[in-house]
Amino acid sequence: MPVRNERLSDKVVNQILSLIHDGELKPGQKLPSELVFSEQFAVSRGVIREAMIQLQALGYISRKTKQGTYIEKDIIDRLSRPVSDALKEATYQDLLDFRDSLESKMVEIVIERATDEEIQEIAESLHADSTKLSEHFSLDHYFHYKLAQASRNVFYMNFIDTYYDLIDELAQANKRQEGSLQHIAEEHILIVEAIAKRDKVAAHRAMKRHIMNVRKRRQNVETEPSL
Repeated sequence: MPVRNERLSDKVVNQILSLIHDGELKPGQKLPSELVFSEQFAVSRGVIREAMIQLQALGYISRKTKQGTYIEKDIIDRLSRPVSDALKEATYQDLLDFRDSLESKMVEIVIERATDEEIQEIAESLHADSTKLSEHFSLDHYFHYKLAQASRNVFYMNFIDTYYDLIDELAQANKRQEGSLQHIAEEHILIVEAIAKRDKVAAHRAMKRHIMNVRKRRQNVETEPSL
């Protein structure tokens, strides 16, 4: 199976970050051109461009019109700071807002990129034995992570992991079940059915409905009387 550009760009990102860690690239330094990097890493300029976009999104580099691309001066601090730290100030509703826009788009990308076998794996995750999952995963977490995995996008995978790690830190009430397990399972089934049909509109709609119901269940938890 050929290596996809998404994976190549991730490797380039990691290689550039390693060069920064090793001191071969310095904070504030101007980066080589896309052509130089493409020759150095033996990949296309398109792959380098994707890697630059990822690094810029992470706040590790900045692009100055007609001047070039520069490593951020506080890059070392940024690299040593856990990604989750920036999210700990967020509220649960902030995360749901972001998750809504992110995952509604993610299912469309899954339809574009996932093989039939990968979609089958997502469907099988609905019936996973919770006792055999790692302590890191709940069934809900596992399902959404399998979706992110099928998108072949490292940012989606990292967000899903960070989201499920953070909800317990944001408030004590978040540790409760977000509603009926049966309802969640039914919503997951609708998402998978739409993906299996490769129906982007239906998949997008099913995911948005799922997140909307997560939000409603959360609000119900907040209004429940204390025991």
